[in-house]
Amino acid sequence: MKPKIKLRGAEYIVRIIELLDARDLFAYPGGAILPIYDALAYSSLNCVLVRHEQGASFMANGYARVTGRPGFCLATSGPGATNLVTGIADAYADSVPMVAITGQVALHLIGSDAFQETDITGICIPITKKTYLLTGLENAAEIFCEAYRVSVSGRPGPVLIDVPRSIQGEYVELDEDWESKFVKPEREVKNNFSDQDIAAAVELFKQAERPLILCGHGILLSKAWDELRTFVHRENIPAISTILGIGAMEHDDPLYFQWLGMHGMKYCNEAVQNADLIVAWGIRFDDRITGKLADFAPKAKVIHVDIDRSESSKNVPTNVFINGDLKTVIDRMPDTRTENNIRDRAAWLAKLNEWREEYPLQEADYSKFTQVAAIQLLDEMLDRSAVVATDVGQHQMWAAQYCQRLKPNHFLTSGGLGSMGFGLPAAMGAQAALPFNDVWCITGDGSFQMNMQEMVTCVQEKWPVKILILDNNYLGMVRQWQEQFYSKNYSGVNLLNPDFVMLAKACGMDSCYVDNTEDLKKAIQTATDHKGPYLIHAYVMKEENVLPMVAPGTSLSETIYYPAKAQTEKVTK
Repeated sequence: MKPKIKLRGAEYIVRIIELLDARDLFAYPGGAILPIYDALAYSSLNCVLVRHEQGASFMANGYARVTGRPGFCLATSGPGATNLVTGIADAYADSVPMVAITGQVALHLIGSDAFQETDITGICIPITKKTYLLTGLENAAEIFCEAYRVSVSGRPGPVLIDVPRSIQGEYVELDEDWESKFVKPEREVKNNFSDQDIAAAVELFKQAERPLILCGHGILLSKAWDELRTFVHRENIPAISTILGIGAMEHDDPLYFQWLGMHGMKYCNEAVQNADLIVAWGIRFDDRITGKLADFAPKAKVIHVDIDRSESSKNVPTNVFINGDLKTVIDRMPDTRTENNIRDRAAWLAKLNEWREEYPLQEADYSKFTQVAAIQLLDEMLDRSAVVATDVGQHQMWAAQYCQRLKPNHFLTSGGLGSMGFGLPAAMGAQAALPFNDVWCITGDGSFQMNMQEMVTCVQEKWPVKILILDNNYLGMVRQWQEQFYSKNYSGVNLLNPDFVMLAKACGMDSCYVDNTEDLKKAIQTATDHKGPYLIHAYVMKEENVLPMVAPGTSLSETIYYPAKAQTEKVTK
């Protein structure tokens, strides 16, 4: 008879979380989760006390993006649980692995409208891969392991485990050596494609005169960037990416033509509209990259490779769909070069280079203190290993355009959900995971106020996150749309902002004001050298528009470029 031990449910659950290799737990306490907090006091986990549960889920998101492991977040029942929802939905939209754990009222009170009772498992069904209600400790380890495996396997995403308070207080009898038998689940890679699928794709490659590879977040999630780069150079096929695919290719690779879509490069959009073969790797063809669907890539056949079978012809009709892990699929792709297509690909590449010369990104005019000038200056000063997290709005698009010298999974942004308030907590989660990397949050004055309370958490944790607030006293992207499409009817976009420098100092964070590029350069150096967190409050030009742009309802062929005057003006640095 094996020796037995008894563990309280809360202690058992905390130990399971530790055995799942969680190191940081982003959390906020409350009544329905107090037994677990009691056990956390004796845990090896770094339990980060956030100031709002939304901050916890965004931190778990940032942590997961840079590590590839699930981020763990914890909240109490009712409002604590519902405050996690935006971060969970964000992770679901961008295929980010996350394990969200919530407290729940006692089992016998569920369904009675008890104090702080909310059906969080029901709420989260549409925005998670799976939800669980833990009704007994005898299967707790199995449920946590399954949740972890579901989160990381196939198309990654968030899961939710709801733990009633009564379960946390019960006791479970276990074998004394139960921990030695615990096996952390591994990511399951399922490839559901055949040799015939590969052969069909190869035939399209061989026939194409103007092929174009479109890299999405799936390349980064499957860690397939080496395979991608090898394939692209062997085949001499140009590659572009989505915003979430930034980092898949080296920024200065002559075969990489940056990213497409609503605020993507005009030459990139031209390439899509003139290609005769689109090879989509790990993307979902959302509206921000396709523009008007009926006019997307009108001359092209489509090969689509994705781990999620449901993406097949969901938005864009697919000629060949390969359901599998990108790392495996790309590695399986044979040489598709022929005497004819080698010549065709060279001519096609030359045409893309002509468009790149004709429609470049506009360089910053450092005589004006614009968001473009601020971001381009920061990019020039960033360490090669730095992580950049953005919020959502104009600064997000400019950061994606100008912060290109980043490693895979080092550009963090809310793509699918577009969540304002993402930037600072995501940067903090990344810093927790990568304590020796420089981590910057590029944010706007509107977005920053969504979760600026987490500055105190940052100070408390001694995370050296650097914050660049680009303050134009507007909700800038909304203002731009109102200028362009609503006759400058600026309704609900003028912001009265707090003094962010004083606010940062009140939180114990060093900070400074800047209103010109020379002072910003000094401030960036000061922030980089500073051992703790640092905030730069930059007063930038009030009205500035993100270009290029594809207006809603129009095609990529109708990409709006910079005004002709701006192209003929002498640019001074």
